[in-house]
Amino acid sequence: METINLKQLSDERAALQVKGDLDAMRGIMNDEFRYVDSSGRQFDKETFLDQFVDPASVQWIAQDTVTFDETVAGEIALVQLLLEEHFILGTNAYEGRFWVLHVYVKQEDTWLWQGGQATMINEI
Repeated sequence: METINLKQLSDERAALQVKGDLDAMRGIMNDEFRYVDSSGRQFDKETFLDQFVDPASVQWIAQDTVTFDETVAGEIALVQLLLEEHFILGTNAYEGRFWVLHVYVKQEDTWLWQGGQATMINEI
């Protein structure tokens, strides 16, 4: 029986993103990748890498997982996260909590990040 550790996969994805490792990130992403950020902007694989991974565009200070929940159904895995993020995009600093849904798909024997969606959490 196959065992997948989605928490480890999710943590690896976050570490590569914060590190700005474009090649390694590209390797864990599906070519059909799609992402919608908390402002409703849509990204494919290359535009996501340009905006949210490339150190020339974004400087990550932290991306911390607060909560983690997973559901695996065959060759699809859904990961729900509450993330605390702190980063600099251009000349603007951003800090906040985001509810994030990530989708992973299994191709052959490899799980790839298919995409997801983020929503900013307004806490009172």
